[in-house]
Amino acid sequence: MLPVQPADGKATPGRRLWFWVAGIGGVVLLLVLLAGFLSVAAPQLQINESEPNNTFDQANPISMPGTVYGVLSNQPITETDFFSMTVTPGLNYRATLHIGGSGALFLKIVIYDQNRAYLTSSSSSSTYVEVTWPAYSSLHYIEVQPSGPATTTRLSADYVLDVFQIAATPTPTPAPTATPTPTPAPTPIPSPTPLSGVDRFEPNYDFDHAATIATNLTYENLNFVPWGGATEDNDFFKIWVKPGLRYTCETLDLAPGLDTNIILYDHNRNPLGGNDDVTPGDYRSRISYNSTYEGWLYILVGHGGRFPYSEVQNSTYSFRCTMEVPGLPTPAPTAKPRPTNTPVPKDWTPTPETFVSPPPTATPVSSAELSVRLISTPTPPAPAATPAPHFVPLTVVVYYDANNDRAPGAGEGVIGLRILFFDTLTDERVGEGTTDENGRLETTLSVRGAVRLSIPYLGINRVVGAESASVYIRIPPVSP
Repeated sequence: MLPVQPADGKATPGRRLWFWVAGIGGVVLLLVLLAGFLSVAAPQLQINESEPNNTFDQANPISMPGTVYGVLSNQPITETDFFSMTVTPGLNYRATLHIGGSGALFLKIVIYDQNRAYLTSSSSSSTYVEVTWPAYSSLHYIEVQPSGPATTTRLSADYVLDVFQIAATPTPTPAPTATPTPTPAPTPIPSPTPLSGVDRFEPNYDFDHAATIATNLTYENLNFVPWGGATEDNDFFKIWVKPGLRYTCETLDLAPGLDTNIILYDHNRNPLGGNDDVTPGDYRSRISYNSTYEGWLYILVGHGGRFPYSEVQNSTYSFRCTMEVPGLPTPAPTAKPRPTNTPVPKDWTPTPETFVSPPPTATPVSSAELSVRLISTPTPPAPAATPAPHFVPLTVVVYYDANNDRAPGAGEGVIGLRILFFDTLTDERVGEGTTDENGRLETTLSVRGAVRLSIPYLGINRVVGAESASVYIRIPPVSP
């Protein structure tokens, strides 16, 4: 029996062709067999993905179980493929990704719930990755995205995505006894015991179970031990915010090897921005937000699947959210209390009073002998007034101009690009965020001077002014 490549030249997992050559009376009998999944619930292979599918709204539906073939490249920047599937809440599912090509482009799988909130993700690889998760809603999204390396060289990879339910382990039926003598009923086999040591806020694994916390308090001894036997823990918190105030949330006191990330969502559960590392080499996370509404602000704290499940009981961290009024001066130091009188001891003997002679009487001087000259003192210049803080609404759009028409078009937005904002007067960082699926980031900043934006990935620094502005950043197409 000899293997043969498919007619389209693509040898993918679960798809193999074989032929049997036998001589029967000088006639060669050619049997072509297609070997696949022969079970009743075998997934149906889709020839390929349907472009465009770069956003949640463009997601290709996948049957359950299902298999799809696709191709990804790193040009345009952060090209991704989205898929949607209908699942049953309470059951566990798994997605696997077989990756082909030259081996230079790394891919990963990201799972989202029906509200498009991040749930979990796989590691990155150029050959094979997988991720398992429990379903909390009837609709989930899968994103297949390039994850490296960072280069301007065009790289691509083929992949086969398989999605299926993980069958529950059946409970064995006890064998009947061989004697008619009654015997005690067999003890039922216990279900797997969830890990112990969950923190005091569990369950807080999604928006509906988000833990309410106060500002300006540090919550210690939190961890990423999953609730209820899940394979990964995401910690959701929420605080009540009001417009005009600035809120900063950060992770502290990370356990060795722990690398956190933070994502903020508004009261409608739309993503506002996120942060992975405070600075290069500092695995803590910190993000600030100037609120434009009154309501709940949701905070997702996770580790992105980067901490081994076998070590999650050693994944402690602290968490803190602070609130401040932008531009409020530092309070003046408190005046020291006046000293109190020391009581007089009972055995104190008064000292005799010393008589002081009155000063001699002054001799009047005639007006003719007195001369007065007035000297004018110039008024010192008033100190320069410090500009009062003001709010600057800002919209930034970053797009890859694939058709070279110098205007953002459908599917050209650059997703997940981190943007930093600074006050030009104080050089203080006043905000940050990431672009959405349309390459757009909208925010309101409190500054004393103008706003300077910085995009570290693209090496861009630009002053955008002190008033409301819309900034369009064009990435020209790369010639093949």
